[in-house]
Amino acid sequence: MPMSHLHEPDAHYSARRAWRRREARRRRYARRRALALLTLIGVLVGLGFGVRWAVMRIRHALAPPSSPDVTEPVEQAPTALPFAPERILEAPDLTGDGEPERVAVSAADDGRLQVALVDGWGPDAALLGQPISMPEGAVEIMDLPRAQGLLVWRGTLPRLGEPVEVSVGGEPALEARGGEPFFRAWALDPEHGLVPAEYYAALAPVAPPEPTVIVVDKGLNVLWYYEDGELVQTARVSTGRHVAGPAPSPDNWTENLLTPTGRFTVTLMVPGMPYYKEGIDALDPANPLGTRWIGFTVFEGDGGSLWAIHGTNAPEALGRWNSEGSIVMSNGEVEQLYERVELGTPVIITNSLEGP
Repeated sequence: MPMSHLHEPDAHYSARRAWRRREARRRRYARRRALALLTLIGVLVGLGFGVRWAVMRIRHALAPPSSPDVTEPVEQAPTALPFAPERILEAPDLTGDGEPERVAVSAADDGRLQVALVDGWGPDAALLGQPISMPEGAVEIMDLPRAQGLLVWRGTLPRLGEPVEVSVGGEPALEARGGEPFFRAWALDPEHGLVPAEYYAALAPVAPPEPTVIVVDKGLNVLWYYEDGELVQTARVSTGRHVAGPAPSPDNWTENLLTPTGRFTVTLMVPGMPYYKEGIDALDPANPLGTRWIGFTVFEGDGGSLWAIHGTNAPEALGRWNSEGSIVMSNGEVEQLYERVELGTPVIITNSLEGP
């Protein structure tokens, strides 16, 4: 038989070559698919970063300044400052030079802050008065109902027996071991710097709840007396324990040391109340009830003989939560109040703070 001029491979060799071709095509397709997938992932990741950047830019554009009261760089702090300021509060122009003064506030160090009033700003700016040291808390310049532009400090509420101390020029100026309100205020004085302000007078409501009324805020330990809508007397007082608990009642009044809240009425007025607990006569200098007793009725039948606004023989302890439930004033101030009020005068006791 004559041979053909064409080569005819066997069937086994042809099938193997076809398989190789299919495998090569499959690999090329897989590489292309992987490349397309990676490209898509890259596009999506880039788009995500772009969207995130745009959102951050929009938020930054819409957000208010984070520290509007920081008006000067710390690098320009006066060399006279004994501390590095963390915040700078802009105050009014106190010296009349056309430039606002500043209040420099330090960072908290071991639970305390330092604050100072500065004449202007810059390395050569002078201190006005002395720096003040106080417990850590919120410090800001604000207007109160009856005083404007005060430096106000609001700290954490002290627990029973925990001291709260404010020092001026490194010397202790205030210490309360019986628990004391966490509110203090200073006037900005161009000659003397930060001068303690009578915050209890500055905080008095402009509009009283009743025309003639005694208002006591046992959260801040202050008393305000209004006659015909006019504030005529303010005083710092002491009140009972500042803790959560039941209101005084006929069943627990002997052990309950809370000052009750609500509206009461003056029902007993005597120039001096004996201290029966220790057998001390009325008006005795050793009598802790002081020289006047303005009793108010808390529950029916008490006759105004259990709770009262009264004086004290220890005026240095005023301003704290340390009474047995009554409202304690200095003898001089309670005598003034005694001359003004009469039986039937309403007594409204509020609580602007919450106890620990």
